[in-house]
Order: sequence, then C-alpha cells, then structure tokens
Amino acid sequence: MFDIKKHLFFLVLLVILGSSMFAIAQKAAIPEAPKLYFDHLEGLHNNQITGFCQDHKGYMWIATENGLHRYNGVNYRLFLNNGDSSSINSSRVKCLMEDHEGTLWMGSTDGLFRYNRELDKLIPVTLENEYFPEQANPNVILDMVEDTVRKKVWIASLSEGLLVYDYTTEKLTPYFKRDGEIPLKNYSLNSLALKSLLLDQDNNRLWIGHYAKGLNIIDLDTQEVRSVVLLNNEEDTVQQLTTLRIVREGVLWVGTLENGIFEMNLNGEHPKVQRQLLHIAGDKNSLYNDYIESIYLDRENRIWVCNDNGGLHLYDDSFNGFHRYIPDNKPHSIVNISVRCVYQDRQNRLWVGTALEGVDVADPMLHKFHHLMKSNYKSQTLSSNIIRDFHEDESGKIWIATDGGGINIYDPATMKIDNLRLDEEVKNSISSDAVLCMLDIDQSIWIGTWNGGINIIDKKSRDVKRFQPTHSSLKSIFSLIEDRDGFIWGTSFSNGLQRINKSTGEVRSYRYDATHEYGLKSNMVYALFEDSQGNIWVGGEAKGLYILRYENKEMGKFEGLNFTTEDVLDIASDWVSQIYEDKDHRIYCATSSGLIEVDPTTMNFEFVLRNKLPTTDIRSIIEDQKGNLWLATTLGLSKYDPVKDSVLNFSVRDGLQRGKFTKNTIMLTKGNLIYVGGSEGVNLFDPLNIPFNRYKPDVHLAGLKLFNNRVQVGDSTALLKSHIAVSPDLIFHPDQWRFTLEYIALNFTRPDFNQYAYMLEGMEEEWNYVGNQREVTYTHLNPGSYTFKVKAANNDGVWQEQPAMISITVLPPWWRTWWAVMLCVFVLILCVMGYVRWRTYKLSARERELRTMVKMRTSELSDKNRELEELNKAITDQAEELRTYNEALNAMNEKLEELVEIRTQKIREKNGKLTKFAFDNAHRVRGPLTRIMGMMNLIEKESELTEREFWIEKVAEASREMDEITRSMGSEIDEHLKDDV
Repeated sequence: MFDIKKHLFFLVLLVILGSSMFAIAQKAAIPEAPKLYFDHLEGLHNNQITGFCQDHKGYMWIATENGLHRYNGVNYRLFLNNGDSSSINSSRVKCLMEDHEGTLWMGSTDGLFRYNRELDKLIPVTLENEYFPEQANPNVILDMVEDTVRKKVWIASLSEGLLVYDYTTEKLTPYFKRDGEIPLKNYSLNSLALKSLLLDQDNNRLWIGHYAKGLNIIDLDTQEVRSVVLLNNEEDTVQQLTTLRIVREGVLWVGTLENGIFEMNLNGEHPKVQRQLLHIAGDKNSLYNDYIESIYLDRENRIWVCNDNGGLHLYDDSFNGFHRYIPDNKPHSIVNISVRCVYQDRQNRLWVGTALEGVDVADPMLHKFHHLMKSNYKSQTLSSNIIRDFHEDESGKIWIATDGGGINIYDPATMKIDNLRLDEEVKNSISSDAVLCMLDIDQSIWIGTWNGGINIIDKKSRDVKRFQPTHSSLKSIFSLIEDRDGFIWGTSFSNGLQRINKSTGEVRSYRYDATHEYGLKSNMVYALFEDSQGNIWVGGEAKGLYILRYENKEMGKFEGLNFTTEDVLDIASDWVSQIYEDKDHRIYCATSSGLIEVDPTTMNFEFVLRNKLPTTDIRSIIEDQKGNLWLATTLGLSKYDPVKDSVLNFSVRDGLQRGKFTKNTIMLTKGNLIYVGGSEGVNLFDPLNIPFNRYKPDVHLAGLKLFNNRVQVGDSTALLKSHIAVSPDLIFHPDQWRFTLEYIALNFTRPDFNQYAYMLEGMEEEWNYVGNQREVTYTHLNPGSYTFKVKAANNDGVWQEQPAMISITVLPPWWRTWWAVMLCVFVLILCVMGYVRWRTYKLSARERELRTMVKMRTSELSDKNRELEELNKAITDQAEELRTYNEALNAMNEKLEELVEIRTQKIREKNGKLTKFAFDNAHRVRGPLTRIMGMMNLIEKESELTEREFWIEKVAEASREMDEITRSMGSEIDEHLKDDV
C-alpha cells in the first residue's frame, strides 16, 4: 500500500512537472507581438469613429457619429447635416464603401448616399415610401457589400431589412419585393433589423448577421434562405451578431456582442462551427473580452479584432492566440481601449478608430527613429533632455548620462526608467546631477561629473563611492577610458589629461608646459580614445589633436597633427568632439569643421565628405555592422558608406529630435541598435532597417480662390461647374485677374514635409520648386491659353513625375476680342476709303485750279519776256559804253602804279638815311650827357666851393656842346624834309 501511494505521488508529481514544462515551453514558443507605433490624428470634428475608406484617388474618408471627414493629410473636408449646399440628411455615419466604379457609398442613420465627385456632394439614394408605408423610423444603414457579378449592392438596414441597389435600373428596392406585393409578405429572414453582411462569391452565398436574431444565409442561385444556429458554451442561442469576415479560405469568423468569435467551416453544403474564441481569465493571449466590434483582414492576411473596452487584437496562427494592443504608459501606444474599427490603406498604414478618442495611425514609414525625452505628462520619462553618454550593461539595460538629471537606466524590454540622482540627504548618492561620461570597469560603472569628480557605482547594488573627491584635477571630467594596461585615463576641464592607477589611486597629470616640446598645447582637452595599437588619442581645442604612442606613455611625448595642407585654418581653432577607429583601423575625428581621417604614422590628415553633409559641425561617430559610418551633427544624422563614398542625410522630417546632438554621445548596442543623444533627449534606431517611403504620391488640385475668396461649384463667379479636381479647364474673364490654385499630395507619412513643384505652361518653361507650399497665386495674366501643372514628392523626396494639370484660359477685354478687332478693321477700312475718295476729289479740284493759274501765269510770263528782251538790248548797249570807259581807266591805273613805285623807292632811301642819322647822333649825344652826369656826382661830393665852381663850369661846357649837337641835328632834319618835298 505504501508503495502504491509512493508511486501515485511520483506519478502525480511527474504529471504536474510535465504540464508545467509544457506550459513553459508553450509560453516560450509564443512570439513577441509585432511592434506598432501609434500616433494620434488631431483635428477631427468628432472622435466617435465608425468606419474608414480610402478612395481610388487616395483620400481617406473617416466616418464618425457626427459627420463624414475627407482627409488629405493636412486638413479635412467635413460633410454634416448643417443646412448648407453640401448638407447630408444625417451626420451619424455608420458605414462606408467604394464600388468598382470609384464611387463612394455612405450609410447613415437617415439613409443611403452616393458621393458625386463633380459636385463634391453626397446625393441621397432613396427608397420609395410605398414599400414600407407604415415604417415611421428613418432608414438606418449599418452595412453594405458590392456584388460585381450580379451588378448589385447589398445593403443591411436596421429598420427595413435587406435592400438591394441595382446598377442597371439605378433603383434601391427591398430584396424580397415581388411584383405588386408588399415586401414583408415574402420576407423570410429572421428579422428586419440587420447588422452585418458578407458576400461569399466562391459559394454564391450572402451571409446576414442580425442585430438580435442570429444568422441567415441566402443562396443567391436558388434564393433559398436558411438559418444558422450558434450555441455558446452554455448551449444558449447567440442572437446578437456584430460582424462577419472570411479570414482564411473556407473559414468564416462571426463576431458577437457578448460571446466572442465563432469560427465556421464554409466547406460543404452546411457550414459548421469549428470553435469559439473567447476571453480566458489569466491568458494574455486570449481576447481581452468577448465584446466584438469588428473583424478585419489586411493585405498580409493578418486578422485584426476590435473589442469594445478591450483594445485591438492581432491573431497569430503560430500559437492560435492573440497579441493585444491596449493603452498603457508607453509612448506611441493606442489611446483608447474601446476600438470600433481598423483599416489598412494602400501604403500599409493601420488606421484605428476608437469609440471616444478619435483615430490612431500606425505608420510603418513614420518612425525611422524612436525618441526618448523628458515629458511632464508621462510617468516613465527621462529626467533631463541633455544627454552626455550611454552605456549598455550585461542585462541589456541602457545607462543614460544626462546633464542635470543624473543617470537614467532605461529597460528597452519594459520601457521603464530608473534614476540615480544627487540627493544631499543620502550619503552614497551620486555627487552631481551633471553626469558627463561613463566607463564600465569590472562590476562597476565609473562616472565623470561636472564639479562632482569621479563616482564609482556598483552595478548590482547601485551603491556609490566617490573617488578622491578632493583632487583638484578630477573635479570635472569630460571623458574616461581604460587602456590595455589597466590604467584609467580622463580629460578634465582646464586641467589637461589625467592618468589614474585604479589599484593605488595615484593620479598623474599631463598639462600644458611651454618648455615641453612634445607636451599638450592647451589644457582644454575633451575627446579621449585608445586605438587598436594601444596609442592614446586626445582631442581638444586649437590644433588640439594629439597621439600619445604606446611606447611614449611614460615620457608623456605627445605628437600633434601635421598641418602641411592649405586646410590648416579650417580646424585650427575648433574642438575635436570624438576620435574613432573603424574595423579597417582608419582613424576618424569629428570636428566642428568636418570629418577628418588621420594617418597615425605621419599624423597627416585629410577631410572626408567635403560638401556632402548638411553642416561641417560633426559631434559623434559610430560604425554599424555593415561598415557604414553614422555621423551625428548639429543638423541631424548622416549615413556614410566608405565603399560607395555615398551619403544619406536624415533630419527632423524623419523623426529626429529638433535639438543639436551632443559631442561623443553615440552607442551601438549588442542588439545592433544605435542610441544617439542630443539636447532634446535620445534617438534610437536599427541602422539596417530604416524605413524608406518609396510611394509616389498622387497630387490633386484641391481648391480655387478668386481675390482670396473661395470659389464653390456653381457660385456667382461661374468658374467651376464641377469640383476643380475633375474640372477640365478654367476660364477667367478680364475682371477676374487675381486667382489662387490650391493643390495637395496624398501622402500621409509626415505630410508637412511633402514637396511641390508647379509650372504654368504658356508663361513658364521651368518647374518652380516651392518646398511644402500648397498654393500659388497668379495676377494679371496676359490673355491666352495656359496649362497649369503641379507635381509632388513624399517626405523622403520620392517624386511623382505624373503631374496634375488643368487648362486655363484668360479672356481678353472686349476691345481685344476678335469681333472687336474685326469691327475696328471694318471701320478703319471705311475711314480709309472715305479719306481716299475725299482726297481724290480735293486733288481734282486743285488740278483744275492749277491749270487756270498756269494759263494766267504763262500769259504774264510772255509779256514779261518781251519786256526783258527790250531791257536786255538796252543793257547790251550800256555794256559796250562801259567797256570803253573801262579800257581808259585801266590805262590810267597802269600810269599811277608806275608813279607809286618810284615814290616808294625814294621813301625807302630817305628812311635809310634817317636811320643812319639817328644812329650817329645817338653816339654824339651820349658823350656830353655822360660827362654831365659824372660831374654832377662830383659836385655833390665836393664840399669846397672852389672845386664845386670848377665842376659847374665843366657842366656848362658840356651843356653847350649838347646844344650845338641838337641844333646840328635839327638842321640836318630840315634839309632831308626839303629834299622830300
């Protein structure tokens, strides 16, 4: 007996252990849920979502309990029951569908509508009152499905049963209508209150889910109607159905209000229930609850289930269970737990409609870079946005050094964040919240702080010890490394480079020394790195890149950059932010003047990527597993492929933070994720799986404004007979000289970063690239014909080269129209003809007048001619007489000329004599005159009277001599004059 009990005990224990092991193995086999990043859609008029539809043009239509929204990525066109020209009967929209012709159908609480694209209106599709004369309630349309084979639309009404729209007759009628009979007489469905429809084309069946009366099937070949009974676990009949969906070939899922999902096998003549999917307490991979709102199958054949107060579920065939997406404190989680509907658009975005909080969108192209930052609205958040360093510990947690927030320890698995902060009341807290660097040594993390020295943190207990807190050279530490010999090296603010013996605590300082030829040239050093050869590299300010070769460590012999190129001034005054060695042992340095590659043997350098980056200010470098270099700059991230020498730049538009990245703040994790820090937190990403949006967005004309006033279809401007998106042309009158064209590209991934280019053919020959500007205004165009073209690119710069276009005609003013020109030409011709005739008449009259005048003048000239002949004869006679007189005068003139010549000769001779006379007498006069002047000088000087008298007598003699000479000259002149007479 004892043995039997013993064996039973071990048998039970074995069963329990086996079950536990099986459960553990099964749990281990369950894959993680696909990561979805949800972003909330803002700006809706109403947040109670009932459905989605993307039309063939690319617009997203969003149905709500208060209006239908048409969304273009930037704004909404709202259709409401508000009494305007585009008003609809009811604002409570229940379902949407686009048919094979591209027409949008809308079901509401007051009937069925079709969208008229030309008029931009929803037109009601009415049901004749004769069919249901006693029905007082509005026709509530809850679902519809198109039957392209039979050219019909099947419609589920909550009050009027199954309706059908016939494309051929363009009429909406009850399906069970018979000639001349009341429809209800032949109505064989369980009830008039229908909730959902499903068309099974393979089996020619129409499945009908009732609001409270179970499930029907109509055989579309025979019109036979059958009921399908669904029993729950308590064998009760399930009546309240919500949704129907074929999820796999031959497999139908039926969603219910309180009983989860029934899975039915459609193969065979009679469909059968295979299983029921329910909420199971304690099983996180079951439904959150059994209240099913809708079931959706996307293009990847993924099954999505929406729950009321149960979130969104993704079914996984691998373990026949669900992944749940419910609201939590994690960033980019779903916002509301009551999910009504889900929809996948053509670019694989997942649109999730909630019962109370609008729309969440999971866009696979959106989150290239994930963002961790400080938030005042979330419990799990960074303590500071200024990031200085990263470290990954053995458990995969990420230690984040912040400037002002201490250390944040981030768990990527749970997305939880722990903090290590300065606490003055706690003895073993870190010494400063400004943590600048971290270093993993054995079981500890060494951190360098600003004004708090070096702290050593035990990774398990997280106890903190302060290393030599009073050492002045270790007060503010920028960088820490451990070399191959076990020494700790650190760069400190204004104190150069420090080497620490972690065993003894001894600190050796390397500082600027003007007498040391191979010392540091400045105490301001920042970057620190040990290469594969054991050399220590130091980066700082003003030509501040040095190598301390392994063999020169004890001597402290630093070698600086060899500035032998013309680029010396480009980096001479700049900081070196980081030094990095790639897998091929190339040394790169990040500086504020660009990326340089340094030859460690010669210390020569060259610039890399000149003019290929958005800025020269490089902050951090890391190499991914494919050998690409990732460069963090002040304007984003750049991916550099050294093999192809190609660069791909990323910026804010790709999801990066707006702040500048900080120096030497980048890390590649063991899971090959890159973390990069800046002034607005942390960006992390998978460098090999960055989504790229290759979708070429369709662009459409969206609106027209005249003098900044919006033009509506059929308004007084007469410009639009149909919506501008489908209008073939625009015709502007002369007084409509200023107009604005609006356009939109339908790309919903960061639509603010879509780019546009337009051209007006007939005036322009080149495209105008205008960034994200979505309208263009033209004024005072010359009369004529033009073609406006616009094209667009998505957020990643992929262009749709097929433009949207519209013809534009600018009419001339009346005086430049063809009929006005023709009238002017006709009037001008008449004027010319009248002028010619008048001119001809005037010329004829003038000709007659001239003839009379010529005749009179001819007679007068004849008389004058005779008088002139007589006068000419008298003149001839007088001329002969004058010739005789002239000959006598010529003879007299010749005689006079001879006399004049003789007289002239005599005068010349007399003049010669006078000249000689004047010359001779000038000498004669000069002698006495000179003597007189000299004697006068002597008289003035002599004081004796006797002497003075003597000289006076001499003067008198000279004066008498001059008198005689003068007289003689007068006589000679008189003789000459007499001779002339």
